[in-house]
Amino acid sequence: MKTVVISGGTSGIGKRLVKLFLNEKMKVLTFSSKKKNIISFNKEFKEFKDNLFCYQCNISDPKDVKKISAIISRKFKKIDFLINNSGTNVLGPIGKINVKDWKKIIDVNLTGPFLLTQNLLKLFKKNSVILNMGSIASRQGFPNWSSYCASKFGLKGFTESLREELRPKGIRVVHAEVGATDTGLWDNLEGDWNKESMMKDLDVAKFILKNIIDSNSVNVDEIFLMPPGGIL
Repeated sequence: MKTVVISGGTSGIGKRLVKLFLNEKMKVLTFSSKKKNIISFNKEFKEFKDNLFCYQCNISDPKDVKKISAIISRKFKKIDFLINNSGTNVLGPIGKINVKDWKKIIDVNLTGPFLLTQNLLKLFKKNSVILNMGSIASRQGFPNWSSYCASKFGLKGFTESLREELRPKGIRVVHAEVGATDTGLWDNLEGDWNKESMMKDLDVAKFILKNIIDSNSVNVDEIFLMPPGGIL
């Protein structure tokens, strides 16, 4: 049975991916920093309890990442799919961003995927897939989004370097650049966001899954998804 690790899998696109992988008869391990999310998640997915494991972990804390990596190493001898999906954001003009918020965004969106990938490297084998969840903000800057854009541009650079390091081993590395998607991320951001114009998280998750499990002889280096109406 194939194995999957998804960070931030209790909500949004990550949660949709958890369900899709489980429906493919794979074992899935995910985690969240929020205990309440884990409790409700376990209730919702109780029918999958034999193949699903959910823990509490703060992706930005190196000690937490080491702990969850040790758990993963005990449960799985190999990881077939790693989805670095955790993300956060705080909006604000450059002149008013405080260092605490800047550091939090960089730690969750960039340092977290680096730490998790680094700690799990020994579990990736030929045809394993690592997918890092980027954004339209991985390729374009937006006013008041400088910290988020910095983290996502950085994640893209990390992904491209990782891909070239692991390519000789037959390990596939994918960068997903995803435009505005209707998830809970927007609920905590100031502004008037038209969710009706956004992509649906299930549609995004289905597209991603299809493009990483179909063939071991083909690697989709980048996935770029946008709402039909373009940038909001």
